[in-house]
Amino acid sequence: MNRPPIPTTIQNPKSKIQNTSTALKEAEQYLVGGVNSPVRAFRRIGCAPLMLVKGRGATVIDSTGRRYLDFIGGWGALILGHRHPTVLSALRRALTQDIMTGLTHPDEIALARLLTEAVPSVEQVRFTVSGTEACMTAMKLARAYTKRAKILMFDGCYHGHAPAGDVITAPFNDAAAAQDAIRRAADELACVMVEPVAANMGVVAPGPDFLSSLREVTSRCGVLLLFDEVVTGFRLGAAGAQGRFGIQPDLTTFGKIIGGGLPIGAVGGPARIMQRFAPEGDVYHGGTFAGHPLSMTAGIASLKILEEHPPYEHMERLTQQLAEGLVQAGRDAEVPVQVNAVGSMLTLFFSASPVTNAAQAQACDRDWFGRWARALLEVGILVPPSPFEALFLSSAHTEEHVSRVLDAARRALLTVRS
Repeated sequence: MNRPPIPTTIQNPKSKIQNTSTALKEAEQYLVGGVNSPVRAFRRIGCAPLMLVKGRGATVIDSTGRRYLDFIGGWGALILGHRHPTVLSALRRALTQDIMTGLTHPDEIALARLLTEAVPSVEQVRFTVSGTEACMTAMKLARAYTKRAKILMFDGCYHGHAPAGDVITAPFNDAAAAQDAIRRAADELACVMVEPVAANMGVVAPGPDFLSSLREVTSRCGVLLLFDEVVTGFRLGAAGAQGRFGIQPDLTTFGKIIGGGLPIGAVGGPARIMQRFAPEGDVYHGGTFAGHPLSMTAGIASLKILEEHPPYEHMERLTQQLAEGLVQAGRDAEVPVQVNAVGSMLTLFFSASPVTNAAQAQACDRDWFGRWARALLEVGILVPPSPFEALFLSSAHTEEHVSRVLDAARRALLTVRS
């Protein structure tokens, strides 16, 4: 196939962000909507999608050669920043051995051991290719283990795009409503599945008694408690959210960070539950690319760095500085904002009231968020193109980066009312 002509640069009418007309048209011809994941379309903030071609540390470069300070970080996967040299070296060594074995590889054992050593609730692991697959597989395991069908989830939490049959819902952070729903459905309920810190309605922390109340009522009713730590696993500390809040679930799903930027997911839990998986038990789960050698290699390299040189204090300090600065910038601009931050993840909501659940997140001013995010992009600051996603900091971010984004954010907040 002939290469397309070198594209010319155009501007989206709603934004000064530059992109290429030929590249966009070609993307839309061959990819649905020009993307492989809806949030990448940038439609929620009213501008053309970026096409990123390169990254290093805390910065990325798009297809036009423009550089951005990155607060997406592979949607949280790149806790060490882009192209960490130790991870790259490990991958280069692995490529000299093989790309794909199709059978068990020693690094599968090594990465599983690192997970079980870090997370006390996990004795055994089953690897998958994505966080979505991990969540689907964990639900299947819970249903088989309990011989029940229903799953309780919470409004605004995202566990992948599996079909929602036999799912009941309750408001996030409403312990009384959740306890009532669990008691009423206990005889049919396989598990309660929750993001211990919500990251897909924007960042929303659990209330003081929310997670402990779920643990108490599920244990009493014989229902499994499943923590979806695809985002929070190894981001909120080595033991994830469950270590941070001192709550041990029955099952945990992982993704993002445990693959060092390569596709991965995992289900983990005690052996008495995990051994229901075939070949030990009757729950079939298989996949050619489950435990892929390159994902295992990158994951091992990343988790060893996090263990030997933990960046959590550094990242949380920067995140707190960013959160406090954004709150003050909102006051100075007389724009009502709420900033929710947990660990190294943060969301700015345009609201005069605190945001503790999905309904409150949905009620925030999305148009103002779009104007703010576009204004940041125009000066080279890349934040998630959706009001319902998290900004992620990495070990590669610095105080200078935080100062830079705060300066840009202050100016951007002055424009949102216009």
